[in-house]
Amino acid sequence: MDYRLLVLDLDGTTLNHDGRLEPRDVAAARALQAAGVHVTIATGRLFLGSQWVGEALGVTGHIAVMNGSELCDVGTGQATFGRYIEVAHRAVMRDVLAEHDVSSALLFRSRGIDVDRRDEALLPYLRTWTPDAELHETLRDSPRWVEHDDVLSMGAVGEAEAIAAVRQKLHQHVPEGLFSVTFGTRDGRTVLSVRQSGEDKGTALDRLAAERGCDASQTVAVGDWHNDVPMLRRAGLGLAMAGADPIVQSAADDVLQTPRGGGGGIAEVAMRVWGVSA
Repeated sequence: MDYRLLVLDLDGTTLNHDGRLEPRDVAAARALQAAGVHVTIATGRLFLGSQWVGEALGVTGHIAVMNGSELCDVGTGQATFGRYIEVAHRAVMRDVLAEHDVSSALLFRSRGIDVDRRDEALLPYLRTWTPDAELHETLRDSPRWVEHDDVLSMGAVGEAEAIAAVRQKLHQHVPEGLFSVTFGTRDGRTVLSVRQSGEDKGTALDRLAAERGCDASQTVAVGDWHNDVPMLRRAGLGLAMAGADPIVQSAADDVLQTPRGGGGGIAEVAMRVWGVSA
């Protein structure tokens, strides 16, 4: 198969456990592009936390951020596609949170993140997504919920029962238009993440491929986590990092030898798929 595009997840895939790029992966990405293979990114991060990776790898054109909810040009930062949460839906979320005992709330805007002061410990991690992460005494009382038009995602953190109640109430009031998912944290709490429905890394892969003049069957996608599953299934060749969750591995066509977060995945894919050595 004539694979013409490599689509990369960032955390756990392209970046190592320390959030750094391995020199061999940078060299491999640039060698691929010199050989005529396009390289791009599809990540759960925001643009400002992803741009530097794209620039280091020599990516040109658009990358997909916030799991396909926005496409931005690496060079200019201009968003040419975005699925932003409607103000009415954000207002519902704010009101639902006020009715339930959750630890904190989160808002992910195109370039910034708003977070409750109670989760100040999350700032070092959130600032890998974007340097613009702002603390609020009580975010659910902040006008930020309705004063910006570029909200890509909103969320809440709390005990599992409270988060389940918030999720149920939210979808009762907004039966269509929103997609939500929950996942656990290391401290035993549950996170609710809400985005506009209809977009994921699979739809992002289609858009990124079309921009480069190819279709999904001519793409290779590499990932390590559940949000990568749509693009692994959509790509002509989906590759999971070694040690990825079994759900992710089962969605892929094959599993790499490189462990998630270990660095060297791009170099392995370049040699394995295209025979290109950095």
